[in-house]
Amino acid sequence: MTFTTALIAFGIITLLMLGLEIMTTYAVQGFGFGFSANRGTVESPPFALRIKRAYQNQIESTAYGVPILAAAALTNLQFGGAELAALIFVIGRAAFAMLYYTGIPFIRVPAFLLGTLSIFYIAFGLLMTPMA
Repeated sequence: MTFTTALIAFGIITLLMLGLEIMTTYAVQGFGFGFSANRGTVESPPFALRIKRAYQNQIESTAYGVPILAAAALTNLQFGGAELAALIFVIGRAAFAMLYYTGIPFIRVPAFLLGTLSIFYIAFGLLMTPMA
């Protein structure tokens, strides 16, 4: 997977997660919630909270994933296995989101590590490759 394709795929996953988070909010709070100026604290069911937290985690992963993938794309990084690492990052993030929705805490850790370690590998490739 090219770095540009990985960025696009990551963006699509994030957009789908945002859509799910919005739809879940409307399902739990009612359609009028989106138009209300008086939004108070409302209890949400556990599944809705997991969806919200999974999306928040996805946004946080943007802080380290997007700059590294963008730098790799802009520099046309040619480092052994870096494009495979980009694919693994996207798969790891998608798997993490799906596993987060299940509510089983320990099973999502390998998917998180898969995504995060692959970004570290690409960053290492960027640091080791001489810039022209």
